[in-house]
Amino acid sequence: MATNNPVPRTVKDQPRYIQEAYIREFERVEGLTGNADTAKNAADKLFKALVKNVVANYQSKMTVSIHARVCEMAAEDTIPADILVEIKRIDPHPFFAVFDAGGEGISTGSVNNKHERKIWSFAAIKALANKLREGTAGVIVGHNALNQDSRPKHGRIVHAFTKKIRNSLHALAVAYINDKEAAERIKKGELDICSIEGDVILARPNPQSNWFVKAVETIQNLALGSSSETSPGFVGAGILATIQELQDKE
Repeated sequence: MATNNPVPRTVKDQPRYIQEAYIREFERVEGLTGNADTAKNAADKLFKALVKNVVANYQSKMTVSIHARVCEMAAEDTIPADILVEIKRIDPHPFFAVFDAGGEGISTGSVNNKHERKIWSFAAIKALANKLREGTAGVIVGHNALNQDSRPKHGRIVHAFTKKIRNSLHALAVAYINDKEAAERIKKGELDICSIEGDVILARPNPQSNWFVKAVETIQNLALGSSSETSPGFVGAGILATIQELQDKE
């Protein structure tokens, strides 16, 4: 069941992120077992869990890192006027970057320093955007150690919203970058991906199942990085916007 084959009949009427998750699970299990029937059974179980949005009785609060790419849009489409006015009082020519923090589907990344796959529903992505919108998350380069927040801040998240991209809902974060060196590295493409550092409630029906994101509790930081050194955990996340030196109209 290669990804360039027709969509499997089981998920042909489902959203693309479910189709892709089904195919990836089939290929993963088939690669491990060499058995197509076993792989189909595993993919069917994942599909049932996705469409039913399982509320599990096995849950845990953990720190999660989510990788995504930075992206490009117009200022008037991304930054509320009152926020822009407030920032321009202290910085007449601010630099902003819009980050695609992730969308519906499966993300990879660390959970308490262990590599885990996590399923993000429509509701979970909305919750992620809502937490980012609170404006408390900083912007750092590289990751903090678990349960630490010691890296220098190069800016902060000032706004967030959701947008349909490739048939799935995505959480987009607008960052005000007040460090010139970090801004230059973003513009040059040296810092072209990001990770979310935060606390989420994860749930799964048993220890062998994939985690579901049940709730997003806090987002501490947006950690910038380079795609030459790591890969985005959200498949298909791409660059949306950099916005610089916004001028007052005369």
